[in-house]
Amino acid sequence: MSFPDIPNITPLISVTTGQTIPLLLSSIALEELALAHIMNAEAEKLQFVLGTLDNTGVTFSPAEVSLGNLLDVNTSAQRTLRDVIKKEMLLEFKFENVLDLIGASCSPTSATFTNPQSIIINGDTEGPASPYPSPINVSGLNGTIAKVTATLNNMSHTFPGDLDILLVGPQGQNVMLMSDAGGLFDIVGVTLTFDDDAATPVPTPIPSPFVSNTFQPTNIGAGDVLPGPAPGPPYGSVLSVFDGTNPNGTWNLFVFDDAGADSGTIAGGWSLTITTTCP
Repeated sequence: MSFPDIPNITPLISVTTGQTIPLLLSSIALEELALAHIMNAEAEKLQFVLGTLDNTGVTFSPAEVSLGNLLDVNTSAQRTLRDVIKKEMLLEFKFENVLDLIGASCSPTSATFTNPQSIIINGDTEGPASPYPSPINVSGLNGTIAKVTATLNNMSHTFPGDLDILLVGPQGQNVMLMSDAGGLFDIVGVTLTFDDDAATPVPTPIPSPFVSNTFQPTNIGAGDVLPGPAPGPPYGSVLSVFDGTNPNGTWNLFVFDDAGADSGTIAGGWSLTITTTCP
């Protein structure tokens, strides 16, 4: 006997484990819906035979239902229900396998992403820095956000109180990292990290000399409105606004100088450190 000639039917698609999970759950839901319709049809069949199904417009033949007719319908319904129960057991096993797959496909991660491009703050006139915004593309993280910190690398400015610095996540949540904070003293070559768990906000006025440190997001005063494409107010005040969201996508940093005459740079660009958790 010769071997059968089986054609290659490998689909020309590629999906990740994470992408297959909602597809599997959708297939289970559709099968459950189909079983529900079958159950409903069996119930209506019994109602029809018993004469309790109204407005069908169909007459039963013979007009009088015998005990044998009822037993035949009962046997038919039993067979159908047994098949439904068998299918429900298979769907339960399938659902348990999907739950196992969810646990296996997700592991908590912590990663740092950096855009090293310098951000130029031309303070001759009020206006946005360049680039505006400065993006970081995040990919490959499992789960949802449990913690975010943001770092401005090698930052200098002759009047830091002029700066409004807004971080916007890929799902649209945002936090004002620093606005009207720091006062009038120069900062030179410092690295500022923003962390909800830091001990203090950005000091205003800053001490001189000012050294690299970690601070809480600090927004002094109200009424700042950044120009587009930045979102409008209200602006978030804590980095935990991102908790529970999908970390993957484009994060944008908007830097705006709200007064003229002073200038600066974020020479080393900026970084994000994201920690995720699994459901």
